[in-house]
Amino acid sequence: MNIHKHSDIDVKKINYGKPEKNGSFYYSPINYRNEPFHIQSPKMKCTDNILKSIEKGNYNLDCETINNDFSFYDFFLNLEDRNVKETFKQNKDWFGKEIPLQLIDDMYKRISKPVKKNSKPHFSFKLPTIKNKVQCQIYDQKKICLDISKLEQDTNIVFILHIKGLKFLKHHYYLDCYISQIKVFLSNEEKYNIISEYVIEDDELVEEDKDILDEEIILEMLKQREVEKNKEEDKKNIQEQILKLQNTLKNL
Repeated sequence: MNIHKHSDIDVKKINYGKPEKNGSFYYSPINYRNEPFHIQSPKMKCTDNILKSIEKGNYNLDCETINNDFSFYDFFLNLEDRNVKETFKQNKDWFGKEIPLQLIDDMYKRISKPVKKNSKPHFSFKLPTIKNKVQCQIYDQKKICLDISKLEQDTNIVFILHIKGLKFLKHHYYLDCYISQIKVFLSNEEKYNIISEYVIEDDELVEEDKDILDEEIILEMLKQREVEKNKEEDKKNIQEQILKLQNTLKNL
């Protein structure tokens, strides 16, 4: 499986299949260079607590870009422009009639919403579910699988998005895509793995080394004391000689 960075995608190499009826809607499969279309997002930030969203029946992951990065937003602008243009180009073959470009554009429901001044691009992507249980895998920096509860508000993430196709309903159509994998950057991850318990093995060699070290210290202290003692004796002898010399000078 090839995972593409969003910045490496050439939208001209996206392929669209003819829409086929699937229940109450029509579906046009999408691939990239004749392979499943998977892209990796830049680092994003969750803007909602996912567990609270799920409790409300919302299985979308809401996120925004970091550091005013508009590259992901620009990618979707280009992708969705291509979706509209391809639908207009193929509309007679796909639907058996010619539909004006403006009407096709009005019918298309975009992921890339207009960004307000001094704001960051915001996205909402579907999480795949079966019986109300989220199916995509979630990992941390150490590639350890995590529970979905780790997707807290303001958590930084990177995810893999599967761009699957165009889904045509009665009054509108949209790009069908979903998150297939998430990497969570945990801010409280320990930088160092500190062992809290004493695990050093004490053996005889360590004790012997300790005894040798202690003996050396004692011998050095005794040696230093002997040197100081000799200095005192020398000083005393010199003082006595000076005193004798002074006495001799007085008697002359």
